[in-house]
Amino acid sequence: MTPSVRPLRGEGIVASGNGLLMVCADGASGTERLLQAFTEVAEAGGGGHDLARRVARILSALLPEPHSCAVAGPAEGGVAVLVSGGATARITGPAGEVGLDGRDALTWTDRLVGGRVDQIELRLPGASAGDTRWRLDRGIVPGGGLLCLTGSPGTGRAAEVEGPTARASEVEGPTARDGAAPGRAEPVQVANVTLVEDYRDQPFESVLLLPSEQAPSPPPRPASAPEPDSRPLVWGADCKNGHFNDPRVQYCGICGIAMVQMSLIPRQAPRPPLGVLLLDDGATFRLDTGYVAGRSPEPAAEVRDGTARPILMTDPEGSVSRRHVKVVLDQWDVRITDLGSVNGTFVTEPGLPERRLRQGETVTLCPGSLVRVGGIRTFRYESHRKS
Repeated sequence: MTPSVRPLRGEGIVASGNGLLMVCADGASGTERLLQAFTEVAEAGGGGHDLARRVARILSALLPEPHSCAVAGPAEGGVAVLVSGGATARITGPAGEVGLDGRDALTWTDRLVGGRVDQIELRLPGASAGDTRWRLDRGIVPGGGLLCLTGSPGTGRAAEVEGPTARASEVEGPTARDGAAPGRAEPVQVANVTLVEDYRDQPFESVLLLPSEQAPSPPPRPASAPEPDSRPLVWGADCKNGHFNDPRVQYCGICGIAMVQMSLIPRQAPRPPLGVLLLDDGATFRLDTGYVAGRSPEPAAEVRDGTARPILMTDPEGSVSRRHVKVVLDQWDVRITDLGSVNGTFVTEPGLPERRLRQGETVTLCPGSLVRVGGIRTFRYESHRKS
C-alpha cells in the first residue's frame, strides 16, 4: 500500500514531506520556528530522529509555556514520535496501538515505535474528520491533524506517495464542504508560514492531491533486503532515555536531558548526521559525509573516490577557486580546510570576529559558525546537538 496522508479539519497547521509528518498550533509562539525546522529537515532528507531532535530543541526554548505539537517520521527499526502540549499521537500496527499524549508530560513525550506501522494519526485539540477523498503528499496547509496510512514496515524513509498532483493555487471550483457538489476541489488558503530568516527563506510548497479514487495504483515493488548501514562507527554515550550522543556534550541532543551527572558508559554505534551546511542561496547539505566546495569541485580526489560530495559555489567576481574549501567529518567534529584558495577562506564563530585561514589550514567549526568562501559566498554550519 502506498503511504497516504489525509489532513483533518481543525485550527492549526499540518505539514507533510519526504516521509515526515507534523501538526502544530497556529499563531502560538514558536510556530514559525517549528515550521522552519520541519522544512529544513525535510529538504535535507532527514529522518524522524532528526526532526524530533530539532523540535525538542525549539520546545525546550519555549518552556515553561507549553506548545501543542506532534511530529513523526521513519527511523531505524520503526517510527520516531514526539508530542507536546495538547497534541496526541496514535501509532497502529499488527502488534496493537501505541498512544502518546503531550498532556502526560511536563515537557514533551517522545518514543521510537518499532516494527511494522500501518497507521499514524497526529491530532491537535478539537480536530475532526476531514474529507477522505483528499490526500496531502507534500506541503504545509491549515488543519487540525492528519491520518497517514502506511501499510509498510517503519524502517528507513517512507516511500513517496505517487499519483497526479495539483498545486493548491491551481485548484478551482466550488467547495466540497457543507453540502457543495461532490467531486469538486475546495480552494485551500495556505497559512502565513513564509520563512524570512536570511538565506533560509525557501518556501515549502503546499500541494493538495486529486481525490484518492482518481489516483492510479502504482505497480507493486519487488521486496529487497535492507541496505547495510554504511555510516562510520564512533564512540559515544547514551542519555538515560537511550539517545546516542557525543560523549563530550552536557545535554542530550534529542531530549535535552542533562548528561553531566550521569555515569556514561561508552559504546560504538553508527554516527548520526552532525547537522547541516546552509548556503546563502538556500541550499541545504546534510552532514553525513564530507564535502568539497568551489566553482569546479567534481575533479577533486575526495569526490572521485566517493569520500566527499561536491558543492558548486560560484560568484560574479570569480573569487571562488575551483576547489576552494574541504569539509571533513572527524568523529563528532566538523573540520574545514582551505585548499590553497587565492581569495581566502574566512571563519566567523559566534561572538568572535572574522578571521582568515592560512592556505592549507584546518580548523574545527563550532555550531553557528559562518564560513565565507572568497568575496561574497557563505555557508553556515548548524548542528542539532546541544553543547
